[in-house]
Amino acid sequence: MRKAIEILIGEMESKLGGYAGLLNYRFLNLCVKAEPVALISVVIKDKEGDTRNIEDVARTMLINKYQFEIFPMEQDMIFNICKGILTDHPEFKQEVVTSSDDRKLYQDVVNEQHIILTVPEVNKDRHDFLMDAVKTLYDQCKIEVDKTNVAYSAKLIAKISGMSEEEIEEAKNKLEDSQQKYAKICDDYLAAKQKEIEDAYQRYLDEQKAKKAKQDEIDATRVNRSSDRMKMGSYEE
Repeated sequence: MRKAIEILIGEMESKLGGYAGLLNYRFLNLCVKAEPVALISVVIKDKEGDTRNIEDVARTMLINKYQFEIFPMEQDMIFNICKGILTDHPEFKQEVVTSSDDRKLYQDVVNEQHIILTVPEVNKDRHDFLMDAVKTLYDQCKIEVDKTNVAYSAKLIAKISGMSEEEIEEAKNKLEDSQQKYAKICDDYLAAKQKEIEDAYQRYLDEQKAKKAKQDEIDATRVNRSSDRMKMGSYEE
């Protein structure tokens, strides 16, 4: 294959890969579990009013699949950090807690506090919101991918003018293979995110079912005890 064709297809692949990567990043920001990458875009205003990235003002750790811990480097930045996170992720539950000795960032600080972020459970409302958002982001990505494919297909036609039939066929096949490759990557990201959301929703339903069964068992026990007391009272009479 001629060098000019390889450069053209490489240029297209770079753009398509960028769209696919951006789609995945956006999907990760639609949090079903605690994704560290979701905090990358959080912007914090410091005491002078300058904007800072969260890693510049705090240390971030995962507690479990659904919770982060945010340890401010300076205690008087807690409010600003909470505000910045709220702007980017209003869905996260925020809780400011006093750090135990083994959780302190600085051992010499008295009454050190840090922030716990909890990703919300995927109930019916959140399930529907996430599924709609995922589809919207995918459709936006697909529009850009299709535009890029059309543009580079046209560029290829201009480049292959004067080539042999064999070279033309090889160039067209290479272009089509690359386009299909990145289309599949985007489709796989969509399918994986939709499955993650559905699994989280099913987990929520299972938990609710288990809670109801437990409550029904408690209620049944109370009814039985009440019935036993009434029987005992009638016997005494």
